[in-house]
Amino acid sequence: MKTLIKYALVIVSIISAHNSNAQLQFDFTNSTNLARHSGFPWGNTNVLSNSDPGCFISGTTYGAYYDANKDGLIPGSSGYYAIFWTPIVAVQGSYTATVEYTATGNFDIWSTIYNVANGSTGNAQVTQLGAAATKTVATIYINGATSGNFRQYVNVRNAGASNVTIHSITLTSATYTPPVSGCSVPTGPSCTDADSDGICDNLDDYPNDPAKAFSSTIPWMNWMYEDLFPAYGDFDFNDLVVSAEREAITDADNDLRFLKIKAVVMAAGAGSAQGWAVELKGINPGEVLSVSGSSLTDNVMIMGSNGTENGQTNAVIPVFDNFHSVINSAGGPFFNTKPSVPKGTGDTITIMIEFSKNSALVLGDLDYNFFSFRTDERGLEIHEMGYSPTDLADMTLFGTKQDASDVNSGDYYVSVDGLPWAMSSAGTAYPTEKTDMLESFLKLATWAQSGGALFQDWHTNTLDAAYRNAAKIY
Repeated sequence: MKTLIKYALVIVSIISAHNSNAQLQFDFTNSTNLARHSGFPWGNTNVLSNSDPGCFISGTTYGAYYDANKDGLIPGSSGYYAIFWTPIVAVQGSYTATVEYTATGNFDIWSTIYNVANGSTGNAQVTQLGAAATKTVATIYINGATSGNFRQYVNVRNAGASNVTIHSITLTSATYTPPVSGCSVPTGPSCTDADSDGICDNLDDYPNDPAKAFSSTIPWMNWMYEDLFPAYGDFDFNDLVVSAEREAITDADNDLRFLKIKAVVMAAGAGSAQGWAVELKGINPGEVLSVSGSSLTDNVMIMGSNGTENGQTNAVIPVFDNFHSVINSAGGPFFNTKPSVPKGTGDTITIMIEFSKNSALVLGDLDYNFFSFRTDERGLEIHEMGYSPTDLADMTLFGTKQDASDVNSGDYYVSVDGLPWAMSSAGTAYPTEKTDMLESFLKLATWAQSGGALFQDWHTNTLDAAYRNAAKIY
């Protein structure tokens, strides 16, 4: 599965164009493949080579030039702000650019939209590429301008310090428009686009679904809860342990269209039944078209027709409302917390959340707030330290028993000793029943009390005895 990297690079909008889902290939390893033209709005461009394929443009002050010894295009010989401009590509939504380069250090590639009508610029988008001693390929997904008479140019920064060489640029699923008469562009073979969404099948994670194009996955993580908030309880953090994977799916325009959550209850040592849900901070419930897959057996939540919980400012989506309905216990009340009891299994719950296209959400809008709640007391929510409660949480619990939350400052779910009631980690281990978490993971207290600054690897499966007591970990 390809990883979605939402960066912006090359391109430009302007006038009419021919539609072709093809690869537009710009090879800079031979000087005959470079060209210049002076018809661009900025000054005299006089550095590039002698032919015209693609009509690349070099900057006025720090000119781009071909270097046979380095086998490519040097964006600028010196200075912080070296420039070259790409050929013009019509506005057709998102597409991809594959950049082949070498560099001795990090450098920035950035694009800025230029308004032909008034000469203004704006909407700069920056991608940083790292050092590469040998030819390296970076694939970048691009959002083009959507309307108006715009051009979009690309700059390379820190070129002198980083000795950047651009060997080739390939645009896929884009539409080329020559900047002036006489310019041409070498094109590769037409690509297969089964769902006609403008993204070639070899770059489309969902080639047969026009509403889906790119997938971005956050691997499986554990969320662990202590169920007696605002009291401490036994602090074993196995009252509810949920492992979950998240996959965000965007369409050909890079709009967020779907969020898939796969979840499995790994352990449940709580005396009372618990549910688990996610609040998507900053996303209005009305921006959610539908939710499928939630396990709702106890009528704990009042649900809207779109699958989000009623009465919430942000979209709240339940995964399950009673862990007993999604586990298969091998015996006894403690599910996978006592090594002496046969291990049970949890059902895989798959939640699919569909967002409205008109909402124009992007990946960066996803702000997850996972929490547990009591099946018989919906308002008793437990979130990670510093995460806010939802609108339906029982606010009277804060500041009682061992809780030291400061509602005025928004400092929630922190105990009088600076410890949490919920944690998430990339690790998969958790304490055995009735074992204090601090006795299992020996760096946890320091991590929590430092606000997460120290021992960020407290949860790792290290064999270092200074980190964990293996005898007290399930």
